[in-house]
Amino acid sequence: MKQRKKNSAHNNGPFVMLLIEVLDAPAWRALSHGAKVLYIALRRRYYATIDNNGKIYLPQRTAKRELHSHRDQIARWFRELEHYGFIVLASEGHLGVHGFGRAPCWRLTELPYKNEPPTKDFLAWNGVPFGSQKTESRPGNPGQGGPENRAKEPASEKVPLGPESRAKAWARKTGPNLDSALHG
Repeated sequence: MKQRKKNSAHNNGPFVMLLIEVLDAPAWRALSHGAKVLYIALRRRYYATIDNNGKIYLPQRTAKRELHSHRDQIARWFRELEHYGFIVLASEGHLGVHGFGRAPCWRLTELPYKNEPPTKDFLAWNGVPFGSQKTESRPGNPGQGGPENRAKEPASEKVPLGPESRAKAWARKTGPNLDSALHG
């Protein structure tokens, strides 16, 4: 007599489980294809046995290799997943003690976190599409805060290269009290 294998679905190899509640959410339908694939790559890194939600990380270089996309697109998709409420930043990326970079850690809102029930922020999405809000441009980029829209400094404000002249110019910008304290 042939024995039945227990958990036959699990014997087919590892898989990534997406809840129907996630797939039916209006926020999921509003996501771009790239953001959906990035979410699946993040979800792949969740392990229920060790409960690593909040410690899930995916460096952009690794995502670039896995998804075959440019790092600018990957960064945009991370912001998009945050906007729609699928992920929340748990800890910032930083340069580690030994000089090696650490990727940001993410929390997936569809999963429980630290013995708390899932927040499912994507269900509370307000309906505002990603990218429709105007954001302030970074310095050096075209747009609101770009160099072409900044007021030009007068030629007399250019600072000569010497350290003493830099201190004098800085004192002029900060006020007369500091100028008199430096040279007084």
